[in-house]
Amino acid sequence: MLVRHDRPRDLRWYLAGPMFFGDLGTSRFYVLGLALFYAGLAAPYYVAAICALVIAVGWAYTVICRVQPDGGGVYSSGRMLHPTLGAVGAILLMANYVVTAAISTYVAVIYIGIPLGMARELAPWFTIIAIGLIGALNWVGPKRAGAFALVVALAAIGITFLLAVFTIQHFPEGWRAFTTQAPSVPISRMWQNLVFVVLALSGVESIANMTGIMVQPVKRTSKMAIWPVIGEVVLLNLILVVIVCSLPGLSEVGVIADIADKDPSAVTAHDHELTEHVLEVVAKEYVGFIPGFSAVASIIFGLLLLSATNTAIIAMISIQYAMSRDREMPPLFSRINQFGVPVYGLIVACTLAGLVTAISAGLGEGTLQSLAKLYAIGVVGAIVINLGSCAVNRKLNIKLLERTGMWFLGGILLTIWITIAVTNRPALIFITVMLAAGLTLRFIARRIPVRVPVPAEAVPALAAAAEAPTGELLPFDPDKGRLLVASRRNLKLLRFAFDEARRRAANIFVLYVRDIAVLFPGQAHPMTPEEDIEASALFRHAENLAREYGVPMQPIYSVSRDPAYVILDFSATYAVDLVMLGVSRRAGVLRALRGDVIAGVADNLPTESTLLIHA
Repeated sequence: MLVRHDRPRDLRWYLAGPMFFGDLGTSRFYVLGLALFYAGLAAPYYVAAICALVIAVGWAYTVICRVQPDGGGVYSSGRMLHPTLGAVGAILLMANYVVTAAISTYVAVIYIGIPLGMARELAPWFTIIAIGLIGALNWVGPKRAGAFALVVALAAIGITFLLAVFTIQHFPEGWRAFTTQAPSVPISRMWQNLVFVVLALSGVESIANMTGIMVQPVKRTSKMAIWPVIGEVVLLNLILVVIVCSLPGLSEVGVIADIADKDPSAVTAHDHELTEHVLEVVAKEYVGFIPGFSAVASIIFGLLLLSATNTAIIAMISIQYAMSRDREMPPLFSRINQFGVPVYGLIVACTLAGLVTAISAGLGEGTLQSLAKLYAIGVVGAIVINLGSCAVNRKLNIKLLERTGMWFLGGILLTIWITIAVTNRPALIFITVMLAAGLTLRFIARRIPVRVPVPAEAVPALAAAAEAPTGELLPFDPDKGRLLVASRRNLKLLRFAFDEARRRAANIFVLYVRDIAVLFPGQAHPMTPEEDIEASALFRHAENLAREYGVPMQPIYSVSRDPAYVILDFSATYAVDLVMLGVSRRAGVLRALRGDVIAGVADNLPTESTLLIHA
């Protein structure tokens, strides 16, 4: 049997960039408001400092992507030194994605709901509903999510540039306002304000997890994905935060955080607007001469944030799946449904994001502020471990100057992480609970027997059909023609294919593609045919048909995110004369979400091969 575990390197920079932007670029929709909340008119100073930090961390991750082309995320980097370090890094990253999903959905609901007349008090509960709906979509592993992210990211970038163009005339006014408001608070308060907005770093870690599926050379692809996004984020963040300072009446607002500390009831509805959807306020104030512009911009920003939520949920699923395959998490998190989605990982991801939202809404401080306080401790900790692991690992081809820079940057971020842990009790409690739960599950997983029953149970028809008389299988004959049939559980298709192979006196390839709807962070231990009950039953039935029809057969087992790609690859590699596929019985909605394998094969099949569809 041929066994292949497929990680096609088909992620080009112009696809990786929007995915990266979906994580990093969406931070502006709440970071600018939070900077205004904590620093008032001095917000641009803090945003500028964070932008410098984003550039530095972006540089470090170009190095990480270059030296770890098969997966440079914190889980892989830490695991190179010690499995426990990798597990801790993965749990920190998981904590980051939990809050990413919660805060992105909350702000998305605000941006979409407020222009439509939604009461702000209902936002946390609509957030929980939205997370549940996104989880339901991910139950079938929609493969159009990448295309949706690309379209929404381009629309959001376009709208943001238009917003900057229409409001640039107010830049000098904003510049005068904030330059007269240099930070006058103690250095300790300045540092704390900086820490409050460091969550803009979230998303940088995601680019390293994509290297395993990036087009070679990864060094070039990753740089082309990283720098345009960071350039856009830094440039527009700096422009927009200055323009925000020009808003009428802002100088009278003062520092909203100080007002909230003294009397939470004194925080006005306008203060909440400035904190939670400041770009919509800017659009409404300065671009009101274009009917509907602010509403359209707000909805597009909200859709981009929902795309970020989807990316965060997929990332959480992938982390749990990879750790489960490595016996760092219980085997339960490797079990997949018929669409290749690890269902328990999906349930945990959505439950945690919803739970964090509900708890934050009940703290009385403001849902956004409460979520923001939980945010940075996970991502900063993950980046520190990744930078430190790479800097200390002498096996990686990192230059001395690069190592020095990574050590220095890691030291700054470690100081920020310690500050968060010492001064932010909710964040410390949150990360302690996450680490305790994750390491407890790891302890349990290490004591469970090695064998992992991953896929769904065998189909009864396959199991029954596999019980047939035995005999000798004919050897594969290279001088005969070749026929390839790809099937999961279609017994009629298999019998028809063997009958056709006998009629043509040809060899037959029986291809089973186990569809896995996760993005592997690093090199997860691949699934084997022995674990796959459904595949094993199908191959036994195929062997019986091969004996019955007297046809030479070669079984092929593949694990892939893209079944059409695998079918095309084997068709070209073995120069098959005929490719046979069965008509999908999925509903139109499922085909729309997951794509049509037959259409993908038909559009790209080599001219030397014929496609036969069995209905």
